[in-house]
Amino acid sequence: MEKHSLYDVIFKMRPLPKKLTERSYVDALIAAIDERLTMTEHRYRSLLLNAGHTSDYMYFVEKGLARCFYFDDRSGRDLTSILWKEQSIVCDPVSFFQRKTSEFNIEVMSGSLLLSISYRQLQEIYKAFPETGVFERCVSLQYVYYFAQRSRQLAMNSPWERYLHLLTSHPDIELKVSKEIIASYLNIAPQTLSKMLREKGHP
Repeated sequence: MEKHSLYDVIFKMRPLPKKLTERSYVDALIAAIDERLTMTEHRYRSLLLNAGHTSDYMYFVEKGLARCFYFDDRSGRDLTSILWKEQSIVCDPVSFFQRKTSEFNIEVMSGSLLLSISYRQLQEIYKAFPETGVFERCVSLQYVYYFAQRSRQLAMNSPWERYLHLLTSHPDIELKVSKEIIASYLNIAPQTLSKMLREKGHP
């Protein structure tokens, strides 16, 4: 049985019911998940989810990077709302769990290695291991917390402060995505990012 870092992440979620700390139960659960996981290597950038569709898969970044973005009519640009690094669970939780049409696109960057499980397969896990339903709540709460922090950062921090925070939270991000994507995550134009770097220098 291969040990994915996925399990380090999901079993650190809190709060977990006591049953999910029992060794025999956890081993059986991991075996059931392993039977359903698919690993894919992405040599090129590609879309995992298109806006206007319902999310049928949840992903986990073993290696590489993925992003969530949407098209902003006012600016005429793509705006990146999430950059998922390694050991991140990737999904649109509203679309995936509630079976609603997504307003977002999810894109994986080249050189990434992903694990995935379908909504149907996850329901099979829930049925066989009822206690695992807690993971749905944990994942959803993580996204609620993330977007609350993200909104606060966009409202209160300057573009430079947001850039410094990005470099801290995502080391070597400039080697993994284009300046256009970085600028869209900072909610500024690419020209503004270039000017900012010329004036302040690279940190």
